[in-house]
Amino acid sequence: MVLCFVVSGLTALVVSAASGLAQEPAAPQEPVAAAAAADTAVSTPAVVPAEGAGSSSPAAISAAPAAKAAGSAGKAQPDPPGWVQFLPLAFIGIMFYLILLRPQQREQRRRQDTLSSLKKSDKVVTTGGIVGTIADLSQDGRFVTLKVDDSTRIRFLRSAIHGLLEEKSEGSGN
Repeated sequence: MVLCFVVSGLTALVVSAASGLAQEPAAPQEPVAAAAAADTAVSTPAVVPAEGAGSSSPAAISAAPAAKAAGSAGKAQPDPPGWVQFLPLAFIGIMFYLILLRPQQREQRRRQDTLSSLKKSDKVVTTGGIVGTIADLSQDGRFVTLKVDDSTRIRFLRSAIHGLLEEKSEGSGN
């Protein structure tokens, strides 16, 4: 569950970063924005200071921001390119491979190597939990005969062997 939140958060981060990179430089004003700017320029008279005057009038100062605001209000942010929409899907696919498929393939490869390297006198455990020593391997390699007890021998398919028995030595500290 936590992994889902992490993946969705990272996906949102990747999409926002990609859309930030995909923004194009500012384009010239569109006709609608230019008309809106012209309307504000006509309705708000600008006072042009006389030559040689050292200060601007308050009306001229207030008209300039209004014209800038009208020009930028008509612009819409451009849509990101089409490939940006596939980034979250690609990210989820990569995470799926790294978390689920790759470890499973490794385990399967390790098990195949173990089964192919079986030899007589190896201690093994079957998938059913039977512990025994390999007494014989068939000629075609499909079957394994396990010696479970002094007089008990059981024949198994090689694929029924789970793996080699790892006996752990317990310390006698108690």
